[in-house]
Amino acid sequence: MKFITEMELRNVYRIEPFTSYMVEHGSRLTPEARQFLTDRQIAVSYSTQEQNQEQKQEPLPNPEQQAEKRDWRRGKLRCQMQSVSALFLLTGQELLERDVLLAQKVLELSRLFSALQKGEGGGASTADLFFQGCTGIPADVLFEDAGDCFEVTEFHIQLEKGREIALLHRLRCALRELGFAVLEAAAGSPHEKPEKPVIPGINYIINALSSLICRTTGGRTCQRQNPLHTAINS
Repeated sequence: MKFITEMELRNVYRIEPFTSYMVEHGSRLTPEARQFLTDRQIAVSYSTQEQNQEQKQEPLPNPEQQAEKRDWRRGKLRCQMQSVSALFLLTGQELLERDVLLAQKVLELSRLFSALQKGEGGGASTADLFFQGCTGIPADVLFEDAGDCFEVTEFHIQLEKGREIALLHRLRCALRELGFAVLEAAAGSPHEKPEKPVIPGINYIINALSSLICRTTGGRTCQRQNPLHTAINS
């Protein structure tokens, strides 16, 4: 006869909470395990030998397998963050040969991204950052998803600074993809919230890049006035 212990139930419950539990035929709950289920008002049922043969109960999730699954998503996210970090360096290096001031702005964003990688981005304030907002992205939405307010097309790469625009746009696209990877990693761990600084920090960098793209084209008028900003000023 197999005895189901409180520790087994705790490990399963920690991975994925449940509201009902079926004891397999031939198994028994230890007193501690029974109390664990009672304290959480988890309904307990018992399978008969016939039920066990007709419909085999799903095995208890293996905590090690679940952890491995989470680590797989986290590992993928770490690799993607490293790729974006490398892309920052490549973009900054190429811009140094074309526009030193623009390269400086990108490298500042690269340092901010490095802080996000290390989990140090939570204390950043707008006062410490060069991008304070623009017509389309006011200060109160700097860390929110404002979309690609400046759409890059084949027209822009024909401009004098077309190469610079394309480099900034490529970096912006990589950051957008990374944002979804963060959410994917968090979805693999239902009880682990995504790191608070990461998504807002990524949004800030994307918004700053959109502003840099707009300035690099030489534009003085925002292509897409932020609806919230318009409502406030109207």
